[in-house]
Amino acid sequence: MINGLIRYKKRICGLLPALGLAVALCTVGYCGKPVPSWVSWQEKEVEVNEGLSGVASLKKGQPEDLAMTFVLKGKRLRLLDDRGSVLWESDSSYKVQDFLLADLDRNGDKELIALLWKRGKYGTSRPFWVTEDETDYSQHLFLYDIEEGGKLQSKWFTSDVGTPIRRMKMLERTPDILLTETVEGVNNLWRWNTWGLEYVDNEVKLVSFGDNIIHDEIRALADRKYNGNYDFLYEHFLEDIRAADIATLQLESILVDKDSAVAGYPDFGSPLSVGTAIREAGFDVAVAGGNHALDRGIYGIDVTRNFFDEAGISCPGVQRGSDTEYRPCETLEKKGMRIALFSYTYGTNGKDISDKYPFAVHYLPETEDQERAMVEELKAIRQDRVEVSDGAAAKESGGVDFVVVFVHWGDEYSLEASEKQRHLAQLFSEGGADLVIGTHPHVVQDVDVIDRGKHKDAAETGPADQTGSGDMGQGQTLVFYSLGNFRACQGQRQETKTGLEAVVNLEHTYDGVRVKTYSSKPVDAYVSNNG
Repeated sequence: MINGLIRYKKRICGLLPALGLAVALCTVGYCGKPVPSWVSWQEKEVEVNEGLSGVASLKKGQPEDLAMTFVLKGKRLRLLDDRGSVLWESDSSYKVQDFLLADLDRNGDKELIALLWKRGKYGTSRPFWVTEDETDYSQHLFLYDIEEGGKLQSKWFTSDVGTPIRRMKMLERTPDILLTETVEGVNNLWRWNTWGLEYVDNEVKLVSFGDNIIHDEIRALADRKYNGNYDFLYEHFLEDIRAADIATLQLESILVDKDSAVAGYPDFGSPLSVGTAIREAGFDVAVAGGNHALDRGIYGIDVTRNFFDEAGISCPGVQRGSDTEYRPCETLEKKGMRIALFSYTYGTNGKDISDKYPFAVHYLPETEDQERAMVEELKAIRQDRVEVSDGAAAKESGGVDFVVVFVHWGDEYSLEASEKQRHLAQLFSEGGADLVIGTHPHVVQDVDVIDRGKHKDAAETGPADQTGSGDMGQGQTLVFYSLGNFRACQGQRQETKTGLEAVVNLEHTYDGVRVKTYSSKPVDAYVSNNG
């Protein structure tokens, strides 16, 4: 009997550790999946009147002396008054990862956006076919209206978000749009609709074409077959041009508005009908910085700038003769991205009017001091107040999110980028350029990706792939050394008859705008004089 009791006690004692382990496991969440270990729990305090885009108070009509502060600490979110009293707090069963204050519904009042974890995929309501919620922790976005006196009213919340969100923020330039970055690094944009948050396209597509050269043969063809209309030059590219958010080309031939000034090689002057065709095709940028920019003197630059400005098309690289100050770049805005467009050329075929018109053409640097000045010029545009083009109008605003450099450089008909090109590409990268689009060689050269801050000698960069594609990270510069010809009558060799179309997709990320993916494809650049 005594031996039996001893054996029984031993069995009970042996079960106790296992029972304790089971209770402990359940306590830390193994009765359902716990919160993932990668979650970074934010702790912060935000006064209701801080960072609210100039809104005097959190709620329209709310007294400004009612000081309130949201405090996130220990995975619990509370709203405190100026005496430290709790006006509201999150449910004790919720684990709050982060929160934001923003006017999501664009009604003038700020809402609370809470990113949190709770057990179960649903709230009090769930789909009729779901009879019982889960016990696993899942992630949710909760939205609350903030009422007078610090009362919060539930406005909307998601069921399980699916792919978990690592972090979130409001876009700076469009503060009613929420950006979320998933644990897999996918960046999504969301905007409030009447029923909740809806997905917003987070991609700006930029397509670039090379040298647009209106040779005598092309002009004769337009006169003979198309009654002086040049739409035929771009008709095979219209789908790509119009599907892009930003479409660019290199304007090798300057525009003129007098018949007597119209000419082909070597001193180009293209009729305004060429500009009309560019406009009608849907181009957003006509890059004028190039070695033929002064073929018609300051007159040609003035005519070209006037035409494209009136058409709402950016024209970087040249400035009117009447300009009294240097404007290093053009700037445009697409989908909340502010993009700077620089344009430099190696020279202008021996022509120089800089003594009288110092800002007419933007040249590449020739000395080390000029190189440093260019690098600082590129860096400064991130913070400087700049003039933002918006169709025919312009407005002044803060720095830019993305920098594109169009550069006319290199050796004509050389299939490889020169040492000078690679050196300049390093300088552009050092200055913070995100994308470099090269032209002038009239043939396609390689594509390269440069890590900023990691200097490489020209010989070390080596040629990359002429039809490169891929994705990129933050802090890199994508370089297309030469896109070759786009529209030209240069049929002396196959390489001048085939150009490259660069396709670059940009996206908003938590850390700023970046190149998401890029690709390129060959284009038939040769325009036969036989039509």
